[in-house]
Amino acid sequence: MSEGYDPTDYSVVVKLRGTPPNPWRWEIYCAGHPGPIERSPVFFPTMTAAAKEGKKALARLLAKRAGQLQNIA
Repeated sequence: MSEGYDPTDYSVVVKLRGTPPNPWRWEIYCAGHPGPIERSPVFFPTMTAAAKEGKKALARLLAKRAGQLQNIA
């Protein structure tokens, strides 16, 4: 874990990656990384549903990273 961890470097993006009826997938990106660091394991029927689950996944990821930093200190 780098000392430069900043939660604002992480974002959720919803992309049209599949075929109907469930074409939407969320992806989590981090500044400085060329591709997504995490993707939804399933596809969603609407962009809104994918965004909602993506935000939950981002919150879990940030909590996990913050906890790892506390364990290092």
